[in-house]
Amino acid sequence: MRLNGVQRLLETGLIISTAAAIFILCALISFDPADPAWSQTSEYVQVNNVTGSAGAWVADILLVSLGWLAFLVPAAIQTLGYLLFKKPHKILQLDYTTLGLRIIGLTLFITSASAISSINFDDIFSVSSGGVVGDVVAGAMMPAFNFTGTSILLLCFFFAGLTLLTGVSWVEFVDYLGEKVIQFFKWLMARFEQRDDQEMGSDNDNSQLDLSKPIEEIDSSQEQEQTLPVTQHEQKQPTKLLSLKEKLFSSKNETELHQTPEPQSEAAPAHNNVFDELDDILEQEINFSAIDDEGFDTASALNALDESAAEPAKETTVVSPARPLKSSKSAEPKSTFKPEPTAKEKFEALLEERPPMEPLPSLDLLDRPDKQKNPISKEELDAVSRLVEVKLLDFNIQASVVGVYPGPVVTRFELDLAPGIKVAKITGLAKDLARSLSAVSVRVVEVIPGKTYVGLELPNKHREIVRLSEVINAPKFEQNASPLTMVLGKDIAGQAVVADLAKMPHLLVAGTTGSGKSVGVNVMILSLLYKSPPEDVRMIMIDPKMLELSVYEGIPHLLCEVVTDMKEAANALRWCVGEMERRYKLMSALGVRNLKGYNQKVLDAKAAGQPILDPLFKDTDGMAEGPQELDKLPSIVVVIDEFADMMMIVGKKVEELIARIAQKARAAGIHLVLATQRPSVDVITGLIKANIPTRMAFQVSSKIDSRTILDQQGAENLLGMGDMLYLPPGTSVPVRVHGAFVDDHEVHAVVSDWKARGKPNYVEEILCGDATEDILLPGEASENADEESDPLYDEAVGFVIESGKVSVSSVQRKLRVGYNRAARLVEQMEASGVVSAPGHNGAREVLVPKGGAN
Repeated sequence: MRLNGVQRLLETGLIISTAAAIFILCALISFDPADPAWSQTSEYVQVNNVTGSAGAWVADILLVSLGWLAFLVPAAIQTLGYLLFKKPHKILQLDYTTLGLRIIGLTLFITSASAISSINFDDIFSVSSGGVVGDVVAGAMMPAFNFTGTSILLLCFFFAGLTLLTGVSWVEFVDYLGEKVIQFFKWLMARFEQRDDQEMGSDNDNSQLDLSKPIEEIDSSQEQEQTLPVTQHEQKQPTKLLSLKEKLFSSKNETELHQTPEPQSEAAPAHNNVFDELDDILEQEINFSAIDDEGFDTASALNALDESAAEPAKETTVVSPARPLKSSKSAEPKSTFKPEPTAKEKFEALLEERPPMEPLPSLDLLDRPDKQKNPISKEELDAVSRLVEVKLLDFNIQASVVGVYPGPVVTRFELDLAPGIKVAKITGLAKDLARSLSAVSVRVVEVIPGKTYVGLELPNKHREIVRLSEVINAPKFEQNASPLTMVLGKDIAGQAVVADLAKMPHLLVAGTTGSGKSVGVNVMILSLLYKSPPEDVRMIMIDPKMLELSVYEGIPHLLCEVVTDMKEAANALRWCVGEMERRYKLMSALGVRNLKGYNQKVLDAKAAGQPILDPLFKDTDGMAEGPQELDKLPSIVVVIDEFADMMMIVGKKVEELIARIAQKARAAGIHLVLATQRPSVDVITGLIKANIPTRMAFQVSSKIDSRTILDQQGAENLLGMGDMLYLPPGTSVPVRVHGAFVDDHEVHAVVSDWKARGKPNYVEEILCGDATEDILLPGEASENADEESDPLYDEAVGFVIESGKVSVSSVQRKLRVGYNRAARLVEQMEASGVVSAPGHNGAREVLVPKGGAN
């Protein structure tokens, strides 16, 4: 098996540490004071140390310095080498505080242990048992504290140093020791009681029937023997059947079942639930028979529970210490009735009576699809095909229609061009073809994947409405295992178009007002609500218009309230960045590459009964109980309905947060859905487009806007009302999709259904950050800060006074800050009287002379 580079270094380090530990240990064991070394010089003689003169020097230095403690040095070297080899990440994750405490603990441990050895043990090899370190420490403390005080203080330092070095809790050690002592005494008491029970049982077995006695005396003695065990069990120890019942059913299940009433039988006493009848059965078993603790059989007792419940009711007599128990043979049945179900059968019946709850909403909440389809006959399609060929021939383009694909909104005609005719010629004639064919618009599909033909898409006379219910019921959607599966609508052939947000991993939606953009966003959100519960998908919705997404307020999928204040929207994006970094640290610690692998590893560990503890846990204040168990993490979908408005209010720097999330958040399970009705280059910038390759373009007004969204034209020829071009990830060929339509009452119905299923669990940290006018870059301060809170204010004032002139651009260049912050600093100087107000030409004057400001 071949090792990688890091593993080679670690294994080599382990070999070196092992060899060093063995070498030092051999040197210490074979130490000879006559060998020439550091503390003794002589003429050249034969070295008796088995490791040679080098080992003699090493052993001499360690023994003279530390005494007996030198024999711990090989063990420490070997332990350190093993830790570096086995848990290198634990060593690298040590923070400076922990490392400092360990160094302090090591120092206290060595000095105190050496001093204790120096004042309590004899010399070793003609050197002090505590070495030079122990002699120095003990010599400094003995005159002031004497032997007793010095021993107490050194023991205090010894245990404190050991705690700081290893993290051992002596309080927990004492608790553990006390618990084991108590368990030992309980075990002894149980053994004594068991021996007494065995002696009593042997006495009962040794008592035999005496045939010389009369029959009356035999019967009376049998009655006494039947009475005696019951009374002894009542007074001495609890019945094992009762403890068996407690083991079979936990108190939690008992509480739940006590809340469900059971039907009462007319011929038998009423029972509230399964456990009441179980109690009666247990009492009957206690009363009818005496239980031998030593020969108790659990399987027989379980069978007895069911058999006793199925037998006819018998008259029982309550046993008391003053009243002997009657023989069970004398009890006669008073009435016969139909046997009741056993406790096990009643328990299973209770579970079957609970109606199973549907995990996801029903499709009945959505409107049914329209029954009427496009009344297009084959003759009409042939006529339009011949008309297309004739109109193309009018523009000197020879082509033949080789395929017709009618859809719910448009019909595609596939053209086989004559040799030598370029596609660009047909693309330039799109508007002329629309005019000659009396169509609203004509879209030319230059490339059809897998075919050598050119597509010409003409709108139908009668347009169908694509309902959400007919596409969300498609097998493509239902059989897709991804929790982030979304439906978009139908393609031109009438087939459902399904997309996976996890593979996108982010989506940019753009289109003019009224093109169906908001309806498309609602369709995607409802798709997620129909696909995944809150345990799999959580959402953050940002709605500057306060109309489109506010309807989803209160569903359990939300991580926070629907954000309508754009200052809070900036905080939400910052929280997403922090959550992304936290998830990456968790996945790195677990050795997985994405959120799916992380969740699978956490769930497998829980199923195996060994849950994974939080590797990022840090007890900073010392009050935490310990690391929590890791749970499954849901995917997070951030939906921004109009991010152009957010960028206008919050600031241009929000683009950097969006770009950062888009760059890194895919493996962390955080996905963006950005929608805007202003597809301009100042909103859909190159930074956003570079990190969000999946685009969705609705109808736009010009080719420029289409190129801004899709990097190609075509969206200007769409028909509106949900007609879109969808650019899947990893391809440059857009797919024409007729978006599904969902009405407002359908959205309200689905939202109400989810609200009835559960309440949202909001995370307060998402919106509780400081609302600022701008997103701050690392190292910058808030623009709303005054001169006391801005650390660069004094430096800016010094620069202005020294230079004798002031301008926003000069302050910006000098301090290397943004324009807004530089302007804020200049305005603060104006408010403080350092500079004047701007004149008619915008220039300012410095009012404070050089050396006039403190």
